[in-house]
Amino acid sequence: DIYTQRPKGNTSAKVIMSATIAIISISVVIAAVYLLTNFAFPTVEPLVYYHYCSPPKYFPGSSSRSNVDSLLNMFVNSASIYSYNNLTVNGNYGLHQCRGDLSSNECVSCVTQAVSLLRSDSFGESGCALQLEGCLVKYDNVMFFGVADTTAMVMSCGKPAGYKYKSDELTQAKVLVDVVASSGTSYRVERSGKAQAVAQCTGDLSATDCQDCLMEAIQRLKLQPFCGTSTWSDVYLAKCYVGYSSSGSIGQEFKKGIRAKHVATQRNLFYQKTSYVLSKLKSLLTYVLYFFAIVMLKIVYDLFLS
Repeated sequence: DIYTQRPKGNTSAKVIMSATIAIISISVVIAAVYLLTNFAFPTVEPLVYYHYCSPPKYFPGSSSRSNVDSLLNMFVNSASIYSYNNLTVNGNYGLHQCRGDLSSNECVSCVTQAVSLLRSDSFGESGCALQLEGCLVKYDNVMFFGVADTTAMVMSCGKPAGYKYKSDELTQAKVLVDVVASSGTSYRVERSGKAQAVAQCTGDLSATDCQDCLMEAIQRLKLQPFCGTSTWSDVYLAKCYVGYSSSGSIGQEFKKGIRAKHVATQRNLFYQKTSYVLSKLKSLLTYVLYFFAIVMLKIVYDLFLS
C-alpha cells in the first residue's frame, strides 16, 4: 500500500516546546493557587485622626534628620515601659502618649504603627504630630513640653440619631461630657448605661492647663453645628481631647471597633480596596492569557511537531 507519512518534527524543537509548555503550566498552577489562597482584602490601616507636619524638611544624612530618627526609635522602646513619656535628642523634642485604657502591648503596637507612618509619610519634617485611634506621637525642633496649646486639630461627629433612637441616652452622654471634665485625672471616663464620655490630656500639661484645655474642647464640642443629634462626637485639640458616645463605644470597648471614619479615611480605604481588587483581576487576566498560550502551544505542537 502506498501511503504518505507526515515527517517527524525536529527532536530538539519538540523538547524545547514540551519544556516550555511544562514551565508555563507549572507557573499557572502555582500562581492560581496563590491567587485563590490570598484573595482577601488587605488589613485595614490604623485609624488616623490627624496628621500634621511643619516645615522645613531636613536633608537626608543631616544630623538633624538623624536626631529625629533616633527620637522615633526611642518612642518605640519607651512605649513598652511608659504610657506617656517625653524625650529629647540634641534639640529635638518629642512625646508619645497612649489612651489610658490600653495595655502595655497595645500601647507598643500603636506607637510602633505611628512611628512607621511617620517614617513613610513625613520622615524628614522638622515637626510632626500624628494622632491614631489609641495614641499620639509628636516631635518638633521647638520646645513644647508643658506649653498649653488649644489649637483645634480635628472635630468630627457620627450619624444623626434616628427616630427609633432613645433621646435620653444621647442627652445623658452629653451630660457626661461635663462630668468627665471635672474628674481631675489625666485619663477620664464616665459611664451611665450605654452613654459614655471620655477625656484625656497630654502628660506634660499641668492640672490647670489640662482643665483649661478640656473646657475649651467641650465648648467646641457643644458648638459644632452638625453634631446636635449625633450619636457620638469627638474634639481633638493639640494637647487634649473630649468625646462622647450614646452607644457604649468609648473607652475599653472603643479599641475593639472603629466607630466611624473621616471622609478622607473612607475615601482612602475605598481606593485601597478597589485597587486591590483591580490588581487581583489583572493577575487573573494574566493567568487566563497564560492558559490560552498553553492551549495554543499545544495546538502547534500537535499540528507540526507530533
